[in-house]
Amino acid sequence: MTDAADMWLVRRSDSAVFVVSHDGWPIKTDPDEPDLATVPGWRPVVAGVRHIGGTVNEPPTGVTAEMLCGREVTVPRRRHRAGPMLFDCSACWHVWLGVD
Repeated sequence: MTDAADMWLVRRSDSAVFVVSHDGWPIKTDPDEPDLATVPGWRPVVAGVRHIGGTVNEPPTGVTAEMLCGREVTVPRRRHRAGPMLFDCSACWHVWLGVD
């Protein structure tokens, strides 16, 4: 699997959005099936839901950050064992893609 840092989003003139890998070939992006693994940056998991953070890197401990969907997440002072990621936040995914 390709690392998310090796990918970027491209919006064509017909408003279609797709992810391009480091080799220049597009990767299928379906707005109805979130795949946050293709999104670079901070993607915290909260209560089993993976979100897209509003920052590239994880903020310092104790800081509250807003996810693209509007949910606020406070970075814990102490590392907790990461819970399982059950699914991706479709609201964050639609904001990331620019879907109305």
